[in-house]
Amino acid sequence: MSRMLLVCGAALLGAMFTAAPAAAHHGAALYEPEKTIDLAGTVVEFQFVNPHVLIYVDAKGADGKDVKWGGELTSPNRLARMTGGVKWNKDLLKPGDKVTLTGRPARNGAPAMIITQIVDAHGKALIGDN
Repeated sequence: MSRMLLVCGAALLGAMFTAAPAAAHHGAALYEPEKTIDLAGTVVEFQFVNPHVLIYVDAKGADGKDVKWGGELTSPNRLARMTGGVKWNKDLLKPGDKVTLTGRPARNGAPAMIITQIVDAHGKALIGDN
């Protein structure tokens, strides 16, 4: 009996130690916590995939040239269950759609953000307040 208890205890500890690193990647440490930017652009790619929905847009850089920005949201399942009138699914955004993204930019200056708001070309908030 004590051997079975020892094996189960070891398995439980092993599961706990492997689960902690898996949850760690969900933090926002890669992004500026105190800075928010707005970015108007054209959708070039929309990935409604796990673990995070990704949106890529072309936006004008300071030099007037297009810069491809990547934006990260929560999981598809969480977005699909949200209430508020927007039905999130893999067809919500298509290449060519005009959007304005608001979010926290990457700390390292890369063209990436964690998105806090998306507004479509008609002024409708797809996520976040409008």
